[in-house]
Amino acid sequence: MLTNKAQHGSISAANDTQNEAAEGKIAELLNQPPVEKNQEAPEVTREQLALGKRLLNWRTIVPLVIVIGLMIFFAQKANINPQKTWAAISSANLLLFVAAFITYYLSFGIRAIRWKLLLENVGYTPKNGIHLPKFWKIVEIIYISFFANVVVPAKLGDLYRAYLLRQEINVSTTRSFGTVLAERLLDLIVLLLLFIPAIIISLHQHLPSQLLISLEILLVAVVLGVIALFVLRQAREPIAKIVPQRFREQYYHLQEGTLGSFRRLPILTGLTVGVWLCEAFRFFFVAASLSLIGGPLIHVLAAAIFIGLGEALLTIIPATGGGVGLVEGGMVAMIALFYQGPNGVNLTAAAILLDRIISLFSIMIIGFFVFLIAFGRKAAKQTQQQPKS
Repeated sequence: MLTNKAQHGSISAANDTQNEAAEGKIAELLNQPPVEKNQEAPEVTREQLALGKRLLNWRTIVPLVIVIGLMIFFAQKANINPQKTWAAISSANLLLFVAAFITYYLSFGIRAIRWKLLLENVGYTPKNGIHLPKFWKIVEIIYISFFANVVVPAKLGDLYRAYLLRQEINVSTTRSFGTVLAERLLDLIVLLLLFIPAIIISLHQHLPSQLLISLEILLVAVVLGVIALFVLRQAREPIAKIVPQRFREQYYHLQEGTLGSFRRLPILTGLTVGVWLCEAFRFFFVAASLSLIGGPLIHVLAAAIFIGLGEALLTIIPATGGGVGLVEGGMVAMIALFYQGPNGVNLTAAAILLDRIISLFSIMIIGFFVFLIAFGRKAAKQTQQQPKS
């Protein structure tokens, strides 16, 4: 018994020593200045994330042209009448459409509060000598990242967000990107928790097999993500030994940025629920403005949550900027599950156009001006800081 206690004490002491060493490494990385360009593990550069080059790249333009061409072809095959679609849009309840617009844009404020918490969780606090940007600056950074995701594929905006934060307060892009990855995982888990009950309530026993397969794939992805994070947390140092020496520092930044983000989890979960309810209620107000979905209120709400969150899930696939083509096609299929009445094709087209005016075109137009103003302000500031000759 005494031997077992001694062994147990030795193991506990060893674990404590390992934890202290890990914490020391985190503190060392946090207080370390960003890696210079001439070192072996450079930070992301502005040239690597240049939106102009990405936007004019053939890998961006060709898929987009093909998708738009296919959308026009299928719209003609579906006998969508532009005049009737415009008549449906013109007759939409303007107050409800404005409510949809405001609800969607409220989500950016919630996202900013959540990201600030995630950044604080990984040590970006005044106590560590790091002062995060003001609330509206964080909103601006997130909005520009959404603009980047809309204009170019491959979810470049997620990495761009971390880069913009580095430009503001000179912190590690990799660590900041780790908080964005943590945010995405939290988003996916909460999305599924809202999405699956919405399907059950709205569709009852008439769930198509295609949707079942999609849900199974999503559930597997979430489980694998949670398992990967658990393994990464438990085997932090053994994995670090496998990583090549020149990338090890980046690994520590990413690991701490991702796993270190999951503190104050109840608050983060509540904020994430708020984000996705804003997304769902955006489509609810759009559908209500056109009287698209009928029936009891609980059914209409569940259907709107299902369609709104289903649209969000489709944007995860980084085939085209903003999910153009995939989102519209998916929305046609989802709306068809609930509305097949007279003028159904044109009313569906009207609903999709109104919804995408908010979630796609407004981001493209407003985001472009926000992008120009932000970088114009940055250029003017750099000019003022240059020494006069």
